[in-house]
Amino acid sequence: MFVRPCWKPTSRRETLDLVEQNPWALLVSNGKDGPLATNLPLLIEKAGTEESDAMVLIGHMARANEHSQRLKNSGAPVLAIFEGPWSYVTASWYPNRDMPSTYYYTAVHCYGEIEWQDEPALDRSLEVLTQSMESRYSNGWRTDEVPRSEITRRFAGIIGFRFHVTRMEAKFKLGQDEPIRDALAVAEVLETRKGFQDRELAELIRRQNQTRA
Repeated sequence: MFVRPCWKPTSRRETLDLVEQNPWALLVSNGKDGPLATNLPLLIEKAGTEESDAMVLIGHMARANEHSQRLKNSGAPVLAIFEGPWSYVTASWYPNRDMPSTYYYTAVHCYGEIEWQDEPALDRSLEVLTQSMESRYSNGWRTDEVPRSEITRRFAGIIGFRFHVTRMEAKFKLGQDEPIRDALAVAEVLETRKGFQDRELAELIRRQNQTRA
């Protein structure tokens, strides 16, 4: 991923926050007939530290998915792509309308290797996933609301894994290479829009440009 120095997030914590807040990822690996890709949720199991990229993600996919079979047989390295808030930025938002239109966006690429889980580990990971996703709702669902067999009977159809991240790249392209007045003007417009992603992006623009203000 092409990342100019000014587009790097100001801290590792911001990178982890993007992954945690946007867990719907694209898992990509190479196959003998070309690339394979699967959309799936990936959660941070182990975040590592400020000094290390020793991060671990957890996820699962269908056993019938050709991608899972190829990964098991080849042990190929994998790439997980996370997208944060983004927006098309029309030049009409700039005060002087003198810059080309562009996109502001955020993304994190995680490179690493897959470790397959046994059934007890898969069970724990599914519980973590359920609790993490359902905690966003005021009356979220719990796995104990159904017979245990309704959970375990599905294990035969899915396979769980831990994704050991060996390298992580983050790109927060938020106007840091443009005149500060233009970046802040974009934030002002986004703040007036109704979408949660727009407001989130506006906050990130202000945060990533605050040392230039």
